[in-house]
Amino acid sequence: ILVVGAGPAGLACAIRLGQLLEDAPEIRERLGEVPVAVLEKGKQPGSHLLSGAVVNPRALRRLFKGRKRIDEMPFHGPVQHESVYFLTPKRALRIPAPPTMKNEGNYVASLSQLGRWLAEQAEEGGAMILPETSAVKLLASDGRVRGVRTGDKGRGRGGEELGNFEPGADVVARVTVLAEGTQGHLTGVAVNHFGLA
Repeated sequence: ILVVGAGPAGLACAIRLGQLLEDAPEIRERLGEVPVAVLEKGKQPGSHLLSGAVVNPRALRRLFKGRKRIDEMPFHGPVQHESVYFLTPKRALRIPAPPTMKNEGNYVASLSQLGRWLAEQAEEGGAMILPETSAVKLLASDGRVRGVRTGDKGRGRGGEELGNFEPGADVVARVTVLAEGTQGHLTGVAVNHFGLA
């Protein structure tokens, strides 16, 4: 199973697949030496994530139910209270917090740290993370996705081949999960190719 994108969604997918395969060793064996692979274009998972966030822990509790506690996750602490202000050129007026901005009970986190931690959990579950590997082309034929083609490595700014040049490779999988974000270029290709809009 190939997961394109090592953000929180892609890593959560890899973690959940590892949990499911833990309970199904015969399927894990059929999937081969690398049952789950995650492509990450950055130097490491988390390197392309925004720095700060307020996280609702509900999804992480469900993902790790009975396996990890909140205090084991890379949070900086719970949100004790929030304040929302309407700013004018000369004043700051406190207003009631809209429902979408109520964060009491949520946790403050660094998304890049959370991404690195989720990557560690995915690797513990058997996923192989391939950093500095961008997916540049969706491989689709016979009405299904067969995998992706990775980008070349070791090219200069002008596109010339450097001494460490490596051509891109086709990564073929039985299942390809596109977790490259809302503006992912491969997702756009898949939406157009398969008429998913």
